[in-house]
Amino acid sequence: MKKIYSSLIKNFVSDNELPLYVVYRAPGQHPSRLFHEHRYTEIAMIVSGSAEHILENQRERVSCGDILLIHPGAVHGYDDTSTMEIINLIYDPNRLSLLILDGYDLPLFRQFFPAAGEHHNSAKPVLKLNDAEAAATLELIRKLEAELNTRTPGRQFCIMALFMQIIINLSRAGNIQNTTKQVSFQIGDAISYMNKHFQERIELDTLARTVNMSVRNFQRHFKNITGCSPVEFLIKIRLRNAAAQLINSDDPISMIALFCGFYDSNYFCKQFKENFGVTPKIFRLQHR
Repeated sequence: MKKIYSSLIKNFVSDNELPLYVVYRAPGQHPSRLFHEHRYTEIAMIVSGSAEHILENQRERVSCGDILLIHPGAVHGYDDTSTMEIINLIYDPNRLSLLILDGYDLPLFRQFFPAAGEHHNSAKPVLKLNDAEAAATLELIRKLEAELNTRTPGRQFCIMALFMQIIINLSRAGNIQNTTKQVSFQIGDAISYMNKHFQERIELDTLARTVNMSVRNFQRHFKNITGCSPVEFLIKIRLRNAAAQLINSDDPISMIALFCGFYDSNYFCKQFKENFGVTPKIFRLQHR
């Protein structure tokens, strides 16, 4: 990959202007394999279509709703751009006077404004917006673009307000997605605990403490992710292990029930029939 040119912020704005600009490319207008580097930071939003984003030796397919973040120093470009519609928000963070306040409480905000030497470039998107988020973000960027092209009093104040609104919206969307991923990992830890301890009495309090959640939040997140309650999921784990025991051993059904965490063999038989359609005895006969 050979760099064709270096792009400077002064190519878009003069020295006495805010170092902010919006560049839009309609579908099919973005050149393919036009490899370049920036001397500024760029937030790129794929509005529609798709393309291959190439950065250094990385390649990543990007599509509608993807947000890319490219800091100075990386050579990048796009290939297969015939359907890609893209809008770029370019800015020089070193020349913007910002009140950070509690911005760094949001992990993605720190990526938009990293400390010296902390920035990291990747071909992968930093964020995937859903349709509503993408539409709201595009509307704000279009408003910013319109304000950049006016000479109305208060223009610079409005430009900064719109820019910060875009940044905080993206940062919050990223924070929600990171939280969802974290919750998924936590629920995975609870499932792992169930698989290891299914023979024992397991209380909801124990599972919730395992993932540092309240019982109420744990039950809500668990059902959102798995589609069933923790108790229902645990019963399925126990029944799956009981089915394996019925096939692979000659142990009495009551012993298998107890081994798999069912302390009432009648309850075990009822649950087994509801899930497998036959009693444990018939299931064993069918699979021998």
